[in-house]
Amino acid sequence: MNLDASPMANKIHLARHHSVIFLLLALAVISGCARLTLATSDDLVADINRAREQQNFDKAWYYIENIRETHPQYDAASALRDAVLSDINAFENAEIQRARQLAGAGRWNEAFDALDAARARWHNSDKLDAAYQALEKRETVLFNRLRTDLLLDEANWLQARLGTLEQLETLHRRDASDISKALQRRRAELVSTLTELGHAFAEEQDWVRTRDLLNAAQRLSGSDEVPEALATARKQVSQEAHRHRRAREEQVQSKAVALLEVYESNRALADLLAARDFISSNNQNGQLDQYASQLEAICQQRYQQGLQEGDALYAEGRYEEAFQVWERIAGIYPGDAELEKKMERARKVLSNLKALSDS
Repeated sequence: MNLDASPMANKIHLARHHSVIFLLLALAVISGCARLTLATSDDLVADINRAREQQNFDKAWYYIENIRETHPQYDAASALRDAVLSDINAFENAEIQRARQLAGAGRWNEAFDALDAARARWHNSDKLDAAYQALEKRETVLFNRLRTDLLLDEANWLQARLGTLEQLETLHRRDASDISKALQRRRAELVSTLTELGHAFAEEQDWVRTRDLLNAAQRLSGSDEVPEALATARKQVSQEAHRHRRAREEQVQSKAVALLEVYESNRALADLLAARDFISSNNQNGQLDQYASQLEAICQQRYQQGLQEGDALYAEGRYEEAFQVWERIAGIYPGDAELEKKMERARKVLSNLKALSDS
């Protein structure tokens, strides 16, 4: 099983490259429209305020930056500069916070979509660009943590079968030789990948994962030499301060696992939401990203099941039961437009039926 990340990384890079091209084309269109409005508008101040209300900050800022002193509304438009800057600052902060919360809840696609949408409204933002890069880095850390689990399992499996590999090499059969060569190639690839990933975690000062990865690489390679990075990781893990910090992280992680286990044992929606609230509020540094992703998958599954169960009841004419099912799952994704439409439709039907029974 080859877990190298380069093909996926290339796809992600290509997709984001296309996003940049789209943003540049959109900006060109916006700038052209803004130039036309600047030359023909009867009430430029109203146009600026309208752009602010629509959170189209590219357009609002373009007006303010390019209005000529000879324009009859120059003073009034220029007076809006500070207000527009304040709007932009509040907008950036709100969208960055929303993206971080979505990522903290394991909703990575929505987090990146939120920042993409924000940058489409205000392209000239170092703050949004920095937030996007920070989110990519955080996602990469999570991705590497998940890869670590898979790679260590594979390394342990292969390590336990080196004796079988040696026996295959003694056989005359060609297919035995083919299997032996394939496993030897994978062994070399795995040692290289474990070592590379271990050094990546060393840069993040995640010494436990660095130690585990480089230990596995050393054992699988058959070498007795202890690399410098592995020696450093072992030393760091043994230090008291690191043990205390790790203990605190493990305590939070254990609590998250316990809450998930409580939900899995009784399937109570209240326990699911309690687990999500805890993970979201204790995931500032990304230490619970893995559990947040797991929880988001559970939330999506539970939500879809509720939608389908309600749809089936509604189709059978059991409107009140359908409404109750939908009402129970509403807390998973508050404000979801699809669910609100279903619930409003059921309310109307129930209201009409009550009116008929009362008449």
